[in-house]
Amino acid sequence: MKQILLIAWREYKQYVFSRGFLIFLVMFPVGLAALTAALGLAERNKPVRAFVIYDQTDQYADEIDREVERRHALSTLNAWNLYLAAYAPADAAEALPEPFAPDGVSDARVKAIEDAGGYAAGEAAAADILRPGAPPFEAPRAQFERVAGPSALQDATSLEEAEEILRPYLLEERKIARPDGSAAPLFAAVLIPEGFGPPQQNGEEAPSAQFWSRNLTDTALEDLVGNALDAALKREAAEALGLPRAALDDVAAISAPFDAYRPDREAEEAQLDMSDRIETLMPAALTYMLLVIIFGVGNLLLTNTIEERSNKIVEILLSSVTAGQLMMGKLIGIAAVGLTMPAIFLVGGLAGSATLGADVGESVMGPVIASLFTSPLLLIYLFYFFCAYAIFAMIFLAIGAVSNSLQDAQSYMGPVMLLVFAPLPFMMMVFQNPNGFIASLLTWIPIYTPYAVMMRAAADPPLWEIIGATALMLAFAIVLVRFLGRIFRNAILQSSPPKAREVWRLARKDAA
Repeated sequence: MKQILLIAWREYKQYVFSRGFLIFLVMFPVGLAALTAALGLAERNKPVRAFVIYDQTDQYADEIDREVERRHALSTLNAWNLYLAAYAPADAAEALPEPFAPDGVSDARVKAIEDAGGYAAGEAAAADILRPGAPPFEAPRAQFERVAGPSALQDATSLEEAEEILRPYLLEERKIARPDGSAAPLFAAVLIPEGFGPPQQNGEEAPSAQFWSRNLTDTALEDLVGNALDAALKREAAEALGLPRAALDDVAAISAPFDAYRPDREAEEAQLDMSDRIETLMPAALTYMLLVIIFGVGNLLLTNTIEERSNKIVEILLSSVTAGQLMMGKLIGIAAVGLTMPAIFLVGGLAGSATLGADVGESVMGPVIASLFTSPLLLIYLFYFFCAYAIFAMIFLAIGAVSNSLQDAQSYMGPVMLLVFAPLPFMMMVFQNPNGFIASLLTWIPIYTPYAVMMRAAADPPLWEIIGATALMLAFAIVLVRFLGRIFRNAILQSSPPKAREVWRLARKDAA
């Protein structure tokens, strides 16, 4: 046992105390913070999309402008919620007057804040609770801006003529003038023909509005225009029924009080909250982490074994330990490496959440920690980590033992990777229907059991199924370890890699 632990410590120290690993531990949080800052900077510097409306009916341009203003107002309200979350204690923010306290983003709340004096009044109300150094609240920039378009557009008599006038601007061959006199590329044009409206009573279709843009990936403005035109036609229909046009807005502002509950809890604890949602998502996050770590440490085993074979280091090691001890030491050492990284991040998360004090329960980190330590998720993760690790680590070790170079290993890795990643397209089905046929099928396939069970952990799958599939997985892992262990012990000292037909012979005989 002493020799195995020495090998394990050697493998662990070789990676954890290496410069690359230490640099990664430093760079990961720094990189995460930099990425967050970069995304925020990119969002703040997102270009304002200029667009033109050519409306032959003279009825719908104002409706689109109204929707642009509405979307910006909702975006500003969301920014206010985020501002309070970042710079005010949760309990104090909840105690603010109702329009300004953190709440849902809705048209009704936008109007309530306007009636209460706007965000200037909100800042004044929150002045005493903001943390020291909090910057003043800044509303986000408007995402879209309607411009008048070229003067020739006003004289266009048809959609075809308007299209020809706007085409050079849409192709960015020319720039459009903004109201402040600056020039900007034209992002899109909305062309509304004469006769646009709902289908006629005789069933005839009205001519369609047209949205022109070269950018096919950013559909936000296209969706906005479509929603604005839909709302305008609904207002017209409401007016035709004798209702005021504003009645539709009042009806649309109504939101039903709606809560979700779990039937497997007592009535007073059945209502779902943020912690429940996070607990539901945690198995998927842990499954992803499991997959990444298993293949990360598996590749370490593969490259390390190949390097030691090619450099004859393995011969020196085997002069002091047996091949079986070397194999077990490598497995234990690299497993410890695989657990070190998430352990460090977990400790870092705990330390970070501790600095939040009483607010930890209101943060995302609080429910995450609660779901890990007040439920069996962490124990389930550790158990299936070792099971999945034993299966895949032995595969990588055996491949490394029969390969003198990464090129040799590629011929084995192709089929292995195809087999391992085959269920990934079905993982979303498992997450959405954790007790369905696909979930049960993957659970009973031993190499996929760890991932399938982890994905189903929060859905209370049938206990008999989990126990049976886990027993089958353990039996499979024991057989696989014995089978591949023989390959490792018999092939590790061979100077040339065995041919594929010789691998079976190596697996059938005990090492000399």
